[in-house]
Amino acid sequence: MLTALKRQHALIWAFANRDFATRYRSSVLGWSWSLVQPLAILLIYAAVFSLVFRVEAPPMGNGATSYAAFLFTGMVTWNLFASLLTLSMTQLKSNGELLKKVQFPAWAPVIGASLVQLIQVVLELIVLVAMFLILGNVGFTWFYAIPILIGTALFAQGVGLMLSIMNARFGDVMYIVAVVLGALYFLTPVLYPMSLVESSSEVLAWIVKANPMSWYVQAMHDAMYGLVAPSFLGVCALLVGGFLTFWAGFWIFNRFAEDIGELL
Repeated sequence: MLTALKRQHALIWAFANRDFATRYRSSVLGWSWSLVQPLAILLIYAAVFSLVFRVEAPPMGNGATSYAAFLFTGMVTWNLFASLLTLSMTQLKSNGELLKKVQFPAWAPVIGASLVQLIQVVLELIVLVAMFLILGNVGFTWFYAIPILIGTALFAQGVGLMLSIMNARFGDVMYIVAVVLGALYFLTPVLYPMSLVESSSEVLAWIVKANPMSWYVQAMHDAMYGLVAPSFLGVCALLVGGFLTFWAGFWIFNRFAEDIGELL
C-alpha cells in the first residue's frame, strides 16, 4: 500500500492541484465558504441546544463553560470524518469519464481531493484554537489533537474507499450513506456531553460508545476542551485503528476496482 502511494505521489498531487484550483472557482468568497458553512451551523446549533433544549456543556480545563466551544470541538472532528467519506464517493463518480479514457489508479483522484479537503480542517482548527485562546483555555494537551485528527482522517478515508467502490457498483449506496450519516451524527457526542447520555439511558450510552466516531470525538473533547491528556495507549489505538481501516479500505478498493471504468 505505502509503495503504491509513493509510486503514484505525483499523480495524487496532480489531482489535488486540480481540485484546489477548481473548488470555489466561480464564487466571490472563494475558500471563505469552507468556514462560513460550519460556523453558520455552529451558531444555529449552539442557539438551539443551549437556549432551547438547555444542554449544559461540561467545564473546560480552566473551570469555565462554553457550549459553543464544546460544540465546535466535536464539529471539527465530525466534519473531517463526514467530508472525507462523502468526498470519496463523489470524486470517484465525477472522474468516471476520465477513468474510461485513461488508465490510472482509481484511488488517485479520491486521495488527491481528500488532501485538499484537509485544508478546510486546518482552517477550522485555527478558528477553534483562536476561540480557546480568547476563552483562556490553553494547555499542552492540545498537541494530542494532531494524532487524533490523523487517526480520524485515516479512518474516514478507509471507510470512504470501501463505500466508494460499493457506490460504483450499487448507486443506492450514496443515498443510504447520507441517511446513516444523519443518524450517526446524533449518536456521536458532538451536540451533547457523554455524561448526559450515561445519566439518561444505559442502552443508549452503550450504543453511543459502540460508535467508533465517539472515541475520536471524545478524545478531542478531552484534549482541546477539557485539557485532559488522553492515555497514550488510547491515542495509539486511535492511530492504529485508523491506519488499519485505511489499509483495509485500500486493499478492498484495489481488489474490486479492476473494471471500475466500465461501471462508472
